[in-house]
Amino acid sequence: MQHIENLSARILAFWTWFAETESAIREYFTDEELVDKAALIEAIDNRVLDFGLFSWTISQGAHRPFCLTISPNGNAERLRISKLIMQSAPPLPEWEFNYARPALEQALVFSLYDDFMVEQEVDASQWRYILEKRPDGKAVIILEAGNMRHLDPDTRAIAGEQVVNNLLGEEIVIEQVHRVEVVEELEQGRRAGSAPAEAMREWG
Repeated sequence: MQHIENLSARILAFWTWFAETESAIREYFTDEELVDKAALIEAIDNRVLDFGLFSWTISQGAHRPFCLTISPNGNAERLRISKLIMQSAPPLPEWEFNYARPALEQALVFSLYDDFMVEQEVDASQWRYILEKRPDGKAVIILEAGNMRHLDPDTRAIAGEQVVNNLLGEEIVIEQVHRVEVVEELEQGRRAGSAPAEAMREWG
């Protein structure tokens, strides 16, 4: 009970601070030079990390000018907390709020940094996938990524996980996906039952 009360108090404190600060946040994201950007980002970081190992993004909303997403970073328990946080969001007319990273319309082409902090382009538009259901109902997603041979295994794995998150959204991945595997080429027998990666949206 004390843990729930403490969390509720922290959620209330977060939204009180956010409502007081949101005009400065909007100025930052419209590139106003008058805002102390480093201090503002640090303040948001500190407020979000007070709940645990969450991350955040602010972007254009689907229906409103701004959207705050607090991501549980793939963790089911943190997803429960991020839902509680967003349930208490105040009715700010210019804002939308997400408790997990949503699926993206442009999901298959992006960039990321490899282990050597070199920016790498990922183009998954020609990737294919197969789905294997486990006894617990969750899925193993195997991606065929023939154009990623030049990347180290860790970066390939991160790219594959990002493609799946981009296509399905973080909540579905947390609740329905056991793991993601990336291979250069599917076995011939498996490839016959594969589908283009983009078609994964239909499963999600």
